[in-house]
Amino acid sequence: MTIFLGILAVLEAVLIAFLIIRIISEKKQTALVLSHAEEIKRRKIDIEDMELSSSDKAQSDMADAINVIKNNLQTFLEATKGNVVVLSDAIEDLSKGSVQNREGSQQISASLAEIVDKIQEQQDLVGTCLNLIEDNTTQLIEIDRSTKNIGEILDDSAKSCKNGVVSLESYERKMEFVSENLMQSEQILKEFSERISEVNNIGAFIVDMSESLKLLALNASIEVARVGEAGKGFAVVTKEMSEMSEKTLEGIGTINDILENVSASSAKVNESIQECAKVFEESRKEFDSVSASFRTIDKQSADINDKMRDISGKIDTITNNSRVTKDKAGLAFKASEEATSGTEEIASVSELTAQNSVKISDNVESLDSMLKGIQTLLKQFTTSVQPVNAREGRKIKIGVFCILDNDFWYSVRRGIVYAQKELEDYNVEVRYIPFTDWDKAAEMPAIAEELFIEGFDGFVFPGFMDSAMDVFRRARKAGKKIYCFNCDCATPSDRDGCFRPDVLDAGITAGKAMDKALGRSGKVIALVGDEGIEVNKLRFAGFKNALAKSAVKIEDAVRVEDDENDTYTKAVNALKAHPDATGMYITTGHPLAAARAIEESGRKVSLVVFDHSNDIFAYIKKGIIAAAIGQDPFGQGHDPIVWMYNSIVTKKKLPSEIMKCRINVVDKSNVDSMIG
Repeated sequence: MTIFLGILAVLEAVLIAFLIIRIISEKKQTALVLSHAEEIKRRKIDIEDMELSSSDKAQSDMADAINVIKNNLQTFLEATKGNVVVLSDAIEDLSKGSVQNREGSQQISASLAEIVDKIQEQQDLVGTCLNLIEDNTTQLIEIDRSTKNIGEILDDSAKSCKNGVVSLESYERKMEFVSENLMQSEQILKEFSERISEVNNIGAFIVDMSESLKLLALNASIEVARVGEAGKGFAVVTKEMSEMSEKTLEGIGTINDILENVSASSAKVNESIQECAKVFEESRKEFDSVSASFRTIDKQSADINDKMRDISGKIDTITNNSRVTKDKAGLAFKASEEATSGTEEIASVSELTAQNSVKISDNVESLDSMLKGIQTLLKQFTTSVQPVNAREGRKIKIGVFCILDNDFWYSVRRGIVYAQKELEDYNVEVRYIPFTDWDKAAEMPAIAEELFIEGFDGFVFPGFMDSAMDVFRRARKAGKKIYCFNCDCATPSDRDGCFRPDVLDAGITAGKAMDKALGRSGKVIALVGDEGIEVNKLRFAGFKNALAKSAVKIEDAVRVEDDENDTYTKAVNALKAHPDATGMYITTGHPLAAARAIEESGRKVSLVVFDHSNDIFAYIKKGIIAAAIGQDPFGQGHDPIVWMYNSIVTKKKLPSEIMKCRINVVDKSNVDSMIG
C-alpha cells in the first residue's frame, strides 16, 4: 500500500510537473501570438510566420489567422509600392506631357497669326500662279500649233529632198555615162592621130618614090634622046612618068596640107576633149559635194522632223500638265481659303488645349500630392529595410544591373525604382542598367567599367551575371561595396553580401501548400528540373521534407528540361501515366506549360508553382494552380540597394552575409488583391 501510494505520489508529481510545463508552454505560445499581433499593431510587418506546436485549436487558428493577415498585408503593401512606382512614372510622364502641351499650345497660338499671313500670301501667290499658268497654256497651244505647221513644212521639204536625191542619182548615172564616152572619144582621137601619122609616113614614102621616079624619068628621057628616033615611044612614057610624078607630088602636097589641117584640128579637138574631161571631172567632184549635201539635208531633215514630232509630243504633255497644274492650283487656292477659315478653329482648339493643360497640371499636382500621401502612409509600415536618416556631404552613387525579360524581373524592377525614388531625398544616385536579353549581357562589363572609373560607391547585380565579375572584383579591392541578389555568385568571396530566397524553405512552403490543397491526402507528380542546379535540388528536397509525415505521397518524379515544350510534353505524358494523381509540383521556370497540360486534360489536379504573374493568377482563379510561391521580387530589387546605402553611411556590415528574401504565397484566399 505504501509502495502504491508512493508510486501514486510520483505520478501525481509528474502529472503536476507536466501540467505546469504545458501551462508554461501554452503561455509562451500565447505570448508569441500576442507578440506577433502587437508587432502588426505597431505596423511592423517584416516578421516571420508563427509555427505553433500547441494542441489548442483556437490558439492554432488564431496564429494561422495572424499569419494570413500579416502575409496579405505584406502582399498588399508590396503591391502598393509597385503601384506607387507605376503611378509615379505615370505622373512624371503626365507632368512632362502637360508642360509640353501647354508650351505647344502657346507656340501654336503664337504661330497661328503667322500662319494666317502665310496662307494669305499663299493665296496671292496661287492666284498669280493661276494667271501665269493660264497665259502659259495659251502660249503653249500657239507653240503647239506652230510646231505642227513646221512639222508639215518639214514633211514637204523632206519629200522634195528625197525627190532631189532621186533626180541627182539619175543625173549622176548619166554623168558617168558621158564621162565614159568622153574617155572613149579621147581614146579614138589618139588612135586617129596615130593613123594620120602613119599616113604622113606613107606620104613621105610616096614623095621619095615620086622623086626617085622623077629622077628615073629624067634619066630615061636623057637616054631616049641619045637613042634618037628609036626611043620616041619610050620618051612618051618617060614624059608621062614625069607628069605623073609631078601630079603625085602635087597631090601628096595637097594631102599633106589636108592632113596637117586635120592633125591640127584633131589636136585642138583632143585638147578640147581633155579640157572638157578635166572640167567635167571637176564638175563631177562638185556634183558629188552637192549630192552629199543633198543627202545630208535629207538625213537632217528627217532628224529634224523626228525631233519636231518629239517636241510636239512633249508640248502636248506640257500642255496637259499645265491644265492639271491649273486644276491643282485651283484646289490649292480653295484649300488655302479653307485653311484660312480653319485657323480660327485651330485657334479656339489651341486655346481650349491650353486651358485643359492648366487643368491637367492642376490634376497632376493633386495626383502628386496623393502619391506623397500614399508614400507617407507606406512609410508607417515596416515591410522591409528602411533608409538610415543620415546624409553624407557628397552624393552617393550605386549602380544596379538587372535582366529584364519576364514578369518576375519586371517586379524586381519596381523594387529597384522604388528604392531609387526613396533614396533621392538622401542625396543618393541609383543608376539602373537593365539588359533585355542575354545577348545584351555581353555589354555589361564595359558599362560596369565606366561606372567604376566614374567613382561609383557600390554595385548590385544578379548573382548569375558573371560576365562583369572581373570589374566587380577590382571594385571590391578598391573599397567599393559589392552585393549580389536572386542567387549567389560563383565565388562568394568576391562579394560583400548576397540577397536571395531560402530555396529550401521555399520548397517546404510549397510542400505545405500542396498538403493543404489536397486536404492532407493524395498522389503527386513532381516535375523536377536539373538537380545539378542547386535551386531545383533544394526546392525538391524541401518539398519532400514538408510531406514526409503527410498522407500526400509523391507518386513519380519526372525530369524536365528548362524548356516550355519539353515541360508541356512531359506533363501531358505524366498525367496519362498516372490517372489517379491529384496534384502536380514543378520546380523549374515554366509553370504555365504544366497548367496548360492540366487544363487540356480536363482533370481536377492541383498544381503548385513558383513565381507570380498575371497569367499564373488567372490559373489560380480557374482553380488549376492551387498556390504560387513568391520569392519577393520587389524586395530582391529594393532591399540590397537600401542596405548598401545604410552600410555606406553607417560604416557597418550587413547583419548577415546571406540576407534571405521573404517568401509569400498567393492562392484563392488572396489572389483577387493581386490581379490588376
